[in-house]
Amino acid sequence: MPPEKQRWAVRIFVAVLALAALANGLGNSILSNYFNEVFHIDSVQRGLIEVPRESPGILCMVLVAALGGLGNLWMSVAAQLLVLAGMIVMGWCGPSYGVMLVFLFIHSLGMHLFMPLNDAISMDLAEHGREGATLGRFKGVYTLFSMVAAVLVFFGFRSGFFSFQTQTIMPFALGAVATAGAVVLLALMALSVRQTDGVKNHKLLFRRQYLPYYMVTLAYGCQKRIKIVFAPWVIINLLGMGADTVALLTIVVHLAGSAIAPWIGRMLDKLGVRNMLWLESGYIAASFCIMGLLAAQLTGETRGPLVWFVFAAYILCVLFEQFNMVHSYMMRSIALDPSEVTRTLSVGLSVDHVMAILASPLLGQVWDAWGVQYVFYIAAASALFQLAAASMVKKGASAL
Repeated sequence: MPPEKQRWAVRIFVAVLALAALANGLGNSILSNYFNEVFHIDSVQRGLIEVPRESPGILCMVLVAALGGLGNLWMSVAAQLLVLAGMIVMGWCGPSYGVMLVFLFIHSLGMHLFMPLNDAISMDLAEHGREGATLGRFKGVYTLFSMVAAVLVFFGFRSGFFSFQTQTIMPFALGAVATAGAVVLLALMALSVRQTDGVKNHKLLFRRQYLPYYMVTLAYGCQKRIKIVFAPWVIINLLGMGADTVALLTIVVHLAGSAIAPWIGRMLDKLGVRNMLWLESGYIAASFCIMGLLAAQLTGETRGPLVWFVFAAYILCVLFEQFNMVHSYMMRSIALDPSEVTRTLSVGLSVDHVMAILASPLLGQVWDAWGVQYVFYIAAASALFQLAAASMVKKGASAL
């Protein structure tokens, strides 16, 4: 791609990421409060509802293999159209619980399909020799606009402009508008940029050489339950906080993440995959264990300094997601053929979501039977997979 066109494509894709982050922050980030305040679910149901929400992740490898001939950009357009359909129904239609689950599935299918495509497009647009720094820049932009969305959610609910008790749920409705903008920009890119990423072999792809990537995505599937489900549920269920408090914490998380993501990208270029996996595993184990220890002390009447320590631990727990770019970079660097990257990322996403579907109900039962702290301890133990993957990667590089 000529340098001028590549710079143009990077600018357009940055705008796509900004809009996608806004849509995700306005919609996906408030789902726990949406379930709680509109449908009044309990902790066991909160675990079970992750099955229709996360099962689309398993289908991604099938969809990418089947639709790969379209190229990453046109598949991204299709993914965002699915997100748009879910946002419209949840935002404007006031669905029943059953209908909501159907469109939650559709929304989630698009969101999950876009994940490996986002990583693949980001790496295709990266400057040679500075892949980590470029991924960090993209991640930083996404995180920054996620923070903007969190600010809107906080002030929207605090002022009463946003509410779960109205026919039109404004965060979802505004998320639909942002998603529509992303669809238009992605279609413009697909029409303007010559694509060379079509998949010629549509068989599902599993290779022994890619085992380190499968291992870290398996662990990530368990660890993500903390970010998406159980850390927010501590704030919502055990502390009794509303959507505005969760949004305020999310603002802090994204503000920190927008600074940390570029740093992780630069360290990835400097230290290599192996050392970054060691760093990631240590961070996850420490932050999750701290949160578990603090959450065990909470009661329905908890107030005072302990609450602030829990807020700080929540922020540390959720920040682990910034390391996810290390996994995608590792896959790119160990790929036997560049054309296999997108398909393997989609397989990894499916592995992640097999674990998510198994872990969410199980961890919900663990919380109910043994106590909240054991959910965090189990997730912390999953960092052993990152350690094992690091041992399979050459020092300073990323080949087996």
